Amino acid sequence: MTRLTYLRPDVAFEPLVCRWYAWPLLVAPATLGLIARNRLLPLLESFVDDPQLHRASVRDPALRGGLFVDHDGDPAQAELLLDQMHDELERPLALADAVMLANELLQREGDGSSLEPLYERVPRSLRGLVELGYDLNNHASLRLIEPLLYASEFYRPALQSVLLRRIGEAPRPFILTTPLIDPQAGVLIEAPFECTLYDDLARLREHGADPASFDALCSQVGAHGGDPGRLAELFTDVPPASRHVPAAAGSMRVRYFGHASLLLESKTTAILTDPSIGYETGTGIDRFSFADLPPRIDYVLLTHNHQDHVLFETLLQLRHKIGSIVVPRSNGGFVQDPSLRLTLEAIGFRSVIELDELQTLEVAGGAITGLPFLGEHCDLHIRSKLGYQIQLDGHAAMCLADSNNLEPALYTRLAALLPQPDLVFIGMECAGGPMSWLYGDLLPRRLPHDHDQSRRLTGSDFERARRIVDLLKPRGVLVYAMGAEPWFTHITTIVYTDESMPIVESNKLVAHCQRQGMVAERLYGKREIVVTRDDVSLR
Repeated sequence: MTRLTYLRPDVAFEPLVCRWYAWPLLVAPATLGLIARNRLLPLLESFVDDPQLHRASVRDPALRGGLFVDHDGDPAQAELLLDQMHDELERPLALADAVMLANELLQREGDGSSLEPLYERVPRSLRGLVELGYDLNNHASLRLIEPLLYASEFYRPALQSVLLRRIGEAPRPFILTTPLIDPQAGVLIEAPFECTLYDDLARLREHGADPASFDALCSQVGAHGGDPGRLAELFTDVPPASRHVPAAAGSMRVRYFGHASLLLESKTTAILTDPSIGYETGTGIDRFSFADLPPRIDYVLLTHNHQDHVLFETLLQLRHKIGSIVVPRSNGGFVQDPSLRLTLEAIGFRSVIELDELQTLEVAGGAITGLPFLGEHCDLHIRSKLGYQIQLDGHAAMCLADSNNLEPALYTRLAALLPQPDLVFIGMECAGGPMSWLYGDLLPRRLPHDHDQSRRLTGSDFERARRIVDLLKPRGVLVYAMGAEPWFTHITTIVYTDESMPIVESNKLVAHCQRQGMVAERLYGKREIVVTRDDVSLR
């Protein structure tokens, strides 16, 4: 009998852009250049200048999530990476500079008169890639023609790579501040994300390779700069144990995989929200993992374009089994709101569906409806954010992600239009960072400190979440998207205590809902919720 080789369950796929952990704003051409210019390069230069300051700061809990590089190795490696970044990012940086110059031109001379004469003064590299216009308040702005940017010299898929390595339960470095400085930390495959080699590797979690197929795979890895000799440590001849069991007819089963990742299933349809799948390390808290997923995921739903909700690390590993990805529509060409559809199509996803607010997508045995999503984006005009109402086999779940209930009248109107949900999932990370933490690198000029601190990445607190629940009257309320799982700290840096505001506020909501006779819990690690006509049960 032929011996098969399988990918180990603790092998991570770490996606990289110029050796920094990839998230959507590092793939979109304009935002990559701005973030590199204003954060990544200065941060790495600071580390090279004073590595001890960074090392001491990383160890200080009070500075968690701050602008410090977490690297204990040779600083000379960081200097090499810095030189490499200056070379490889030449075009994205030129695009960023051109966008800033065009914006300055508009702010200086967009006085309400025609903008037509300014087209010939736009930086030459931007010509044919932008439109100039006013809003109704006579503020001039720049609109990028994003599809042309992806077809231009400014989109650089050659900067993309994936590091394969086995991981344990130890925290990984924070993705927004620490690049891969040591390329020998694993097997580094220097191929664009759209490369089907990643699909072939991901399939080996479930379907083993015979010796000839494995040798061919090693050759492909070698052709893309990886060390085939190190691949053996990432594989095993022990077959994986598939733990997925189909949902019972007439029910809707929801499995919580951590953070905002929910697998909603009926007998015929599987829907996964904001995928972030933990690895099986053999230690740590119990969890669902890749072995608990169905053979096919009909729809993946992405709620918004933040790094903790669009994880290429998981999406690339699932691409081969995803039917379609559903995403919110963007504003179309504004720097702070790049198109998720274009980003995903550029990295190899072939069926991406844009959904609008209160637009419904019919699915087998049910429907997916986009819901307005207020807040958590620092008062920026960002349209690419949706909650979802998911109906399967006559049952409904409302997944609100980090929606902040800034205006309760919104949910009064939604309650009048939509079927009453059986379940409401809501995030309560109500102590989020200031605007500069995530969006500061995109700004033409720094905000005053008090303005920055007032505009935060904040979800609903108890009072705001309570109003949603009291209006919608579901049978079950589940607090999720808290970033608390230990395998997620490299994405959010969140470490809670019993006194942390999100814990205190979510405890209040759970207690309130339980007093009203609802099933209620703050989710953590692993949970299964089954909805039938007569019951909502937690398992």
